[in-house]
Amino acid sequence: MNKEQRTAEVKTEGAEQGAFGSEGMSRILKAKEAAGKADQWQQAFEEIKEIYLEMDMSQALKSPLLKTLIKAGVDFKTAFEAANLETIKTYIEARAERNVLDRLRQNASRAKENGIAASKSSPFTAGGAGLSKSDREDIVKRVLKGEEIRL
Repeated sequence: MNKEQRTAEVKTEGAEQGAFGSEGMSRILKAKEAAGKADQWQQAFEEIKEIYLEMDMSQALKSPLLKTLIKAGVDFKTAFEAANLETIKTYIEARAERNVLDRLRQNASRAKENGIAASKSSPFTAGGAGLSKSDREDIVKRVLKGEEIRL
């Protein structure tokens, strides 16, 4: 706040105090403070609604603990979350479960890409070095039948 704004504010308060007296001025200041808090609470409430989209806000705002915490000076968002902790936990668990199920459905419907299948690769290595005795016998039988084998 610059010097001109402070000077204008002091003049306005002085004029208001002269018109309403010191008692009336204290009521005006309390009303301004309450209006400022109401604006802060409204902003916090809008933010909370965006975070907890599907939560029943009308029920959550009826919590007596919420009112107690706000009267004690706790900011609205913190008070709301503390007063409705169990409801929020349940909401978050349900949301996480839905997200996991959606992800599983998406992955199940997705086509498999080449080269990332969970199956084993070719049972033979390049050349004949990794062949077992039964593999070699099988190859000999196939060759004797006339089949051409390339390793």
